[in-house]
Amino acid sequence: MTIKYSLHHSPNDCNNIDDVRNEIDKIDYTIIKLLAHRFEYVKAASQFKKNATDVQAKARFNSMLDQRMLWATELGLDGEVIKELFANLVKYFINEEMKHFNHGQKN
Repeated sequence: MTIKYSLHHSPNDCNNIDDVRNEIDKIDYTIIKLLAHRFEYVKAASQFKKNATDVQAKARFNSMLDQRMLWATELGLDGEVIKELFANLVKYFINEEMKHFNHGQKN
């Protein structure tokens, strides 16, 4: 999967609200495509895990959230908000990974 991201306008070059909304829509679509791409790695990871504890990987989960919070803060975003967003996202991915892990155990 190739991810392409290109804006037609920088925020300062937008001429009207439609330009702004169009660029935001492009960014959001790209983010969702990247999340889908990330999910492919999540599914692939299940083949390397031996049990449900490995899938849930609490220490990795917590350190990953801390790193995302730090990155967000460094980029001028509210780190707590981004941490919560990623916590919800990764909990969803863990649940999906468990399905793939459990399916793989049956084969």
